[in-house]
Amino acid sequence: MSELAHTRVGDGPQPLALLHGFLGSGRNLVTLARGLAAGAPQYSVYAFDLPGHGDSPPLPADADLAALARELLSSARALSAMSWTLVGHSLGGRVALKTALLEPAAVAHLTLLDISPSAAPPGGETAPVVEALLGAPDEGRRREDFRAWFTRAGLAPALTDWLLLNLERAGGALRWRIDRRALAALYPRINAEDLWPAVESRRQYGVHAVRGALSAYVSDADCRRLEAAGARVDTIEDAGHFLHVDRPAETLDQILKGVG
Repeated sequence: MSELAHTRVGDGPQPLALLHGFLGSGRNLVTLARGLAAGAPQYSVYAFDLPGHGDSPPLPADADLAALARELLSSARALSAMSWTLVGHSLGGRVALKTALLEPAAVAHLTLLDISPSAAPPGGETAPVVEALLGAPDEGRRREDFRAWFTRAGLAPALTDWLLLNLERAGGALRWRIDRRALAALYPRINAEDLWPAVESRRQYGVHAVRGALSAYVSDADCRRLEAAGARVDTIEDAGHFLHVDRPAETLDQILKGVG
């Protein structure tokens, strides 16, 4: 296994892994990482690029949550032998839950940012984004060419700008740094597994779920089940799925309440 790319913020003795969502990268969370390191100086915060994202190695064949979790565990062990606090948004939260199932002793605490342990059918609001990404040009001379494609596909400007972060210039042309087909194959597997045993089993780690009030990813029924299992649940008003973008200060405050 190759070590996952990461950015470290802070130099505290306790390790904290910050895990991004699908099609994102660790650099999407650097501002959040700085806030965590400042607000909880006992941590060294590692913003990881998950496999197939950012500067990390490509996805393995037939990748699923277990494959991503094993890669995370391998990289985490290389950085610190202590148990880790895992803070994951969306896909990152699902990877954190799977990591806890595979090796519960490696986990000190879980914070789930707008993601549920429940299995979900294929599709969802990200499916059109994946379809547009697959159909986009393989390369181009200008970012505006890619931007025009996503605009025609009906994607919002902010979402388009976020996707364009996955372009890099090589030899005068812009090309995708990600394997779009491998990621598209991974997408239906992300939510296929029921991960509730990571929350409802006898565990030594705490669980904190933070959801956006405007997002449908974590239902009221999920909240009741999380609380029945002893997890803490907080809702951030006027925030959607990307709650750390919509309400960054409130999101940081809620995370710190769980890990501080």
